[in-house]
Amino acid sequence: MRLSITLAMCAALTAAHAQQPWTLEQCVARAEEKNLAVLNASLDAELADKTHDQTYWDLAPNLNGVATHGYNYGRVVDRFTNTFATDRVRTNNFYLSSTVSLFEGMRKQGVIKRSELDAKAALQGMEAARNQVRLEVVQAFLDVLGLRERLVAAEAQAASTREQIARTQAMVEAGRLARADLLSLESQLAQEEYTITDISNQRDQRMLALGRSLQLEPQEMMSFDIQGPVISSLSVMEPTSSADEVLANVLRTNPSFAQAETQVSSAERNISIAKAGSIPSLTLNGSVGTGFSGRDVRVVGEPVVGAPILIGATASGEEVYTPNVSYNTELTPFNDQLDQNLNESIGFTLNVPLFNNMQNKLAIDQARVQHEKTRNNMVSVRNDLQRNVLDAMVAQRSGYRQFLAAQKAVEAGTLNLEFAQERFVQGVITSMELSIVKAGLNRSTADMINAKYQYVMATKYLDILQGMPVTL
Repeated sequence: MRLSITLAMCAALTAAHAQQPWTLEQCVARAEEKNLAVLNASLDAELADKTHDQTYWDLAPNLNGVATHGYNYGRVVDRFTNTFATDRVRTNNFYLSSTVSLFEGMRKQGVIKRSELDAKAALQGMEAARNQVRLEVVQAFLDVLGLRERLVAAEAQAASTREQIARTQAMVEAGRLARADLLSLESQLAQEEYTITDISNQRDQRMLALGRSLQLEPQEMMSFDIQGPVISSLSVMEPTSSADEVLANVLRTNPSFAQAETQVSSAERNISIAKAGSIPSLTLNGSVGTGFSGRDVRVVGEPVVGAPILIGATASGEEVYTPNVSYNTELTPFNDQLDQNLNESIGFTLNVPLFNNMQNKLAIDQARVQHEKTRNNMVSVRNDLQRNVLDAMVAQRSGYRQFLAAQKAVEAGTLNLEFAQERFVQGVITSMELSIVKAGLNRSTADMINAKYQYVMATKYLDILQGMPVTL
């Protein structure tokens, strides 16, 4: 029983925690952790780092060991006894070999420098991917907040219209106003309710887009919600930074531009590496080996002397004999053969490239072309950043000016609506005229909210470009 109660309490606490609204900082952190583009960029950085480590190991000598076991059939010269064999002969070979490059025209040193730059560029690419994710999250987050604020304003207007309908209904029943005025207000309320539904749908769609950018699971989406400061309470200050100042900060801190610069340096290293192919190279080779042969035999025991063997006669008829001496033999043991057949070698190899079908020249030309392409890409990234900075600054200043104008329009429209409502009660104006005043206030309110969020989004975009923390 106690266990069931404990589990139920834990489940309730977990559900309550899961339903806690997310702040912008939490959304950005989740997106950076789960976004596939960021994860792939992280893997690219890891691969580049491993490649960089490998370039240092390439400076060390290699070492290879080989062992063979086989049988020869038919007539063959045994390599260890230098005799012909016509039967089956077992052979074993064991050897170690090593090669170390002494000089390759500084090619390997160039590869190390290039791989170091590539690893650095991969890290910068990972940060650039994070920047793109931050931008997407901030955009969707602010869109949701802006739509929520518009929804609150629209619901307030609808509530005001409902109150006005109630008062008008009483005045119609009292005979002070015509029923057409009531119908006009009811039509206005229907339009305002449609606006509420439309804004709600837009808010839900942007919430789904935000959830997808965070890689939320379907279960998480069910309880996903966000929270942020009331944007209307934030102060809107006139931008004072110059475009040159902001662009200088962006070029100094933006990872996309830093990655493009690093890639230019890496491509420049490729030219040096390609040129090394035209320079003579020197390598040191060494090996040690031994083996076993089934025909390698040795003498054992004392010689066996037999009867002399007649081999011919002299001119005078005297017989000629040769000694008859034989030996007992046995297969030389495996370990003894390994010691006897041990051989070592060392040598230098100088390779002078004289003509290789123009491959070196073409490799150098290709490296130079690639270098020019990376330089053009760096200029393109710089131009894109400059255009983005200018667009954001224009949007920021436009949002500021539009907010001030819309704020004045809302203040004037609020006073005008209060005055119009009094005149409507007094029967001086019609419901149609009152609706026109309310519609003007609704537009001004929506314009003020849009301008405010345009200003905030442009400001945050400039902060992201300059490497500043993403906060609200």
